Amino acid sequence: MVFEINALTIIVMAALGGIASYLANQNIAVFNDGIRPMYQPYLNNEIDRKSLFATSFALSFGLVIGFGLPTSIAGGIIIVHTILLACDIIGALFKEDKLGMLLATGVGAVFGVFLMFFMQIVIDLFAMLPIPFLDNLSTVGGLIIILFCVFPALAVAYQTNAKNGIIVLALTMLVKQATAMYGKFTINEINIALNADGMALLFSIIAMVFVAIRVSKRGDGKATEAFAIFEKNIVRIKKNLLFLAIAGGVVALATTLLLVAEGPASLNITAETARAAIAGGGTLADGNFSEAALIALGRCIGFIPLVMTTAIISGVYSPAGTKAVHIPAILFINMGIMGLVGSFVIGALIMAIEVLLLGFIAKGLDRFPGMKELGDNTRTAMSKVLDIALLVGGMLAANAIAPTIGYIWVAGLYYLNQVSKKPVSSMAIGPIGAISMGIIVNILRLIKLF
Repeated sequence: MVFEINALTIIVMAALGGIASYLANQNIAVFNDGIRPMYQPYLNNEIDRKSLFATSFALSFGLVIGFGLPTSIAGGIIIVHTILLACDIIGALFKEDKLGMLLATGVGAVFGVFLMFFMQIVIDLFAMLPIPFLDNLSTVGGLIIILFCVFPALAVAYQTNAKNGIIVLALTMLVKQATAMYGKFTINEINIALNADGMALLFSIIAMVFVAIRVSKRGDGKATEAFAIFEKNIVRIKKNLLFLAIAGGVVALATTLLLVAEGPASLNITAETARAAIAGGGTLADGNFSEAALIALGRCIGFIPLVMTTAIISGVYSPAGTKAVHIPAILFINMGIMGLVGSFVIGALIMAIEVLLLGFIAKGLDRFPGMKELGDNTRTAMSKVLDIALLVGGMLAANAIAPTIGYIWVAGLYYLNQVSKKPVSSMAIGPIGAISMGIIVNILRLIKLF
């Protein structure tokens, strides 16, 4: 794993699991965007606690097992979905009375610590197998930073047309190539080398936002009237500002400690950067995490409309907010103790600002439908790109473990998952395929077939 197990990481994981479970138990915040709207009927006594728990379990458990754990094991960092989705379930399991609050918080804290040790145990067991394959798993996310700059072009195509998408894609490739050729120069005897993938991603995100603003038409002025209906929900969220700010700080701190990552893209880039720095004889401070921060920024843009809208409708926020807390947290990775303190403070501040601006931002999104539509298109585009990147990466990793057979195995899993009655997230197929291929070849070695 990239992170280390010590007193600090144990405390932070306990705090993360505890605060997330507390927020879910007290109906303040849940991570699953699909569950959040279910809290409004619960708060209105239209459904009971058992129904709420059943819904939370049904919507989150499969994602934890089928997506969160395999992706975390493959990357060596816990993807935030793994712990926060599980804490949604833990929080909903207990009643919101004093005893239930204490139980939910305690169980959540224990789960956070258990998850960290569980990952270490699994990875250690894999390392002991006759045919080690952990090094090959890093290949699963190897294509993400290369392909991720495609998603803004795809989002533009969704929002306008394929022609505009092609233009953005062509310009993105041009920026990448130009940076690769001319991105190294010296200023005042200081050597500067621009990262081609990072610059391409930055350009494409700017182009995507520019197009969205251009095509965004001002609303009919009824936003204030529409959102006045949910004013009580906004007030309810603001009443819990302190707890939400603490959650934002803890999530950011866990990110800086490399305990969690906001998504599969930044997870793999962060882990790869950290491993490269250490393998080169340096420390984490030698790593360049700017690309991971850019990816986190792109995902944040996609989730702002969804988180804000569902929060206003339900009166329940997210323990990680719009995921903006991850952006500075990634950049603080190489700053030592001051970086850890700064990460917590900035993360808490960002969460507080989000909550305070909740009504303003939501009204703005309603007045400019193009920006709200951009969020929907961005999430769709990112999912499409990540599906391909992780699938191909999984196939390459599986093939490195077992030549030819690996390709067949991962491709077969992908298509069989499509026709399954209960399919797992398609983004999980690459990591699942690579990990399972590693286990299979070790079984085949025992029976002399490999």
